[in-house]
Amino acid sequence: MASSSNPGKVACIWGANGISGMAMIEIIAQQPRNEWSKIISISRRPILSDIKDDRIHFISIDIMKASIDEIASELSAADGQKITHMFHYTYIEKADDNELDQVNKALLQKALDATKKVAGKNVQCVMLQTGYKYYGVHKGGKHVAPLPFTEDTPRHEGVNFYYTQEDLIKEYAQQNHWNYVITRPNVIIGVSKGNFMNFVLSLAIYAVIQKEKGEPLIYPGSETGWNVIVDHSSSWINARFQLWSSTNQKTLNQAFNIHNGDEFRFRNIWPKIEKYFGFAHHEQKFPADKNAPQLIISEYMPKQKELWHQIAKHNNIDESAFEYSTWTFMDAIVNIPFDVAADLSKARKFGWTTKIDSADCFIECFDKLKKMKIIPN
Repeated sequence: MASSSNPGKVACIWGANGISGMAMIEIIAQQPRNEWSKIISISRRPILSDIKDDRIHFISIDIMKASIDEIASELSAADGQKITHMFHYTYIEKADDNELDQVNKALLQKALDATKKVAGKNVQCVMLQTGYKYYGVHKGGKHVAPLPFTEDTPRHEGVNFYYTQEDLIKEYAQQNHWNYVITRPNVIIGVSKGNFMNFVLSLAIYAVIQKEKGEPLIYPGSETGWNVIVDHSSSWINARFQLWSSTNQKTLNQAFNIHNGDEFRFRNIWPKIEKYFGFAHHEQKFPADKNAPQLIISEYMPKQKELWHQIAKHNNIDESAFEYSTWTFMDAIVNIPFDVAADLSKARKFGWTTKIDSADCFIECFDKLKKMKIIPN
């Protein structure tokens, strides 16, 4: 454990350029210096955050290619021996379940090994963000847990990389006398360039394209996807919860569901998105097959690339933003075929009372995208 003479806690954020990592940098940077004295931020690409705070030390390194010693050397140069709290968000997408499992296990294990080598017993808590894939939502059918999802739900059969990661965190915590916290959000509402699961950015660019073409904001999913409950999780709410739970003695060494606390259905939020982007209201006309999409976004949007470049040049915004979008992921979100809802009772029991309107989160993100010159004002 850190000594009482340590001038503030030191955070080490792995995956600092993603939606979640950038939110955690922002939230910790809002904390007093006597509480958090340093923020070590690690990502493969150069830093994307524009937060000006001399507590932030950024390390650009490819964790998969670098050795433990190379990663540890970078940490040591950043006073990594003072790390008290580790926050892990790194993720690499793979289509094959076994490959997905192995590559994301390696990412986490290298982070843990490097942290152990440099900070050792100074570490107070390691926080791992997983998600609703723990409950089998990506597999469907018999693999999906009963609703609402609870943290003690039995694991489904077969490979699940979140099971591997959660077991690894617990193993390292036990061996090294660290505490841990595991959080499980769902669709994360936030802003980042180049994050694989970047729904808000993809949706915003789709809306800009439709507006430019003078076409309605067609919901690009199915009627089922339009109506089901799909928990959403603000990246900033996640970060606040993760900071709170990893520094609260009562919440250590446990897993928690975390989402915005409202009942999210696309049919309720879509009119607000239409209004934000200046569309007239459009009555959706779904196919007879309730699981068939009105529009396959991953086929439609690549054809709009040249139009986007014209829009970007005319408005002096980021032309490359189109490359940050994740159309296949957007397809998956707007076509979810069943309710995806988790119980927040456990977090509530320990004193987490925050509840926010997911529509407000979308609006906040769209505003941020404008400030970042990613979409037009």
